[in-house]
Amino acid sequence: MSTTPGAEDQPRTITEVTRREIIDHFIAGSIVWSGRLEEGDFLGRLYDLTRLPSDDYRFKNAAGDIWKHRVVNHDWPDDWIFHDGRFNLLRCPDDEFLRFLCETVHPVVRPDTDRARALVADLNQMLVTDGWELFERKQISGRPVFAAHQIGGRVDVFDEPTGWPKVDRQMGEVRQRLREASNEEQFQAVGLLCREALISLAQAVYVAANHPTLDGVAASNTDAKRMLEAFIAVEFAGGANEEARSYAKASLRLALALQHDRTADFKTAALCAEATVSVVNLVGVISGARTPAVRTD
Repeated sequence: MSTTPGAEDQPRTITEVTRREIIDHFIAGSIVWSGRLEEGDFLGRLYDLTRLPSDDYRFKNAAGDIWKHRVVNHDWPDDWIFHDGRFNLLRCPDDEFLRFLCETVHPVVRPDTDRARALVADLNQMLVTDGWELFERKQISGRPVFAAHQIGGRVDVFDEPTGWPKVDRQMGEVRQRLREASNEEQFQAVGLLCREALISLAQAVYVAANHPTLDGVAASNTDAKRMLEAFIAVEFAGGANEEARSYAKASLRLALALQHDRTADFKTAALCAEATVSVVNLVGVISGARTPAVRTD
């Protein structure tokens, strides 16, 4: 089982041989994959644990049984993550596997820069056989943040996570669906996923008491348009923010306009995805979930 629908059918360039070698490296070296974070906190940066099932009948989701068996009782082995079918690190899509590896060396997880770089060097020795490597994409507080690309191609696998797991997961699915889409229905599905991502984003940042709606009508829990317009108007207020406010509003309007296009093609879907990414990044910067240097290419 994987966290990505249809993952078993997706091509993987990082082989099981390489993945097992990397997993063995963590186990043999007693490398704590979650670093200084509790394992639930680490995984919560990558997955929505409340949506993954529990393996313990006493709990509703993965968050509950991870807490029970790794914090309270500590009766799961330290390497449980590598064999848990819910995360399926042996057979999940390349981007999921690489994102997990990059998170193990993130400054929040592993603040010792020398140790992080040493682990990256070891991982790259194994990944290179399949044409991948981790590279320093930017720095946070003087510490490196790593991403992944195919050697020679410099194709980035993912942007730095926002810290909103649901938004990150949905945007990851938008990128995956856009790469795979080939017909009108699949292109339209990209727009619908963008809609869900904007709703999740709005729910993460909108506070009714702080962000009055522009038309005075109370925003429902799924009214991304009213919530985000109100957020932008308040948080991007002032003459100094006029250009950023205009860009954010235009990106939001474009994303909303393209979401339900029943004649969608690649251009429409790609524009909708790009506009949605812009909104997520802009809101992330202003809310503190992203740093302004998140896109440094």
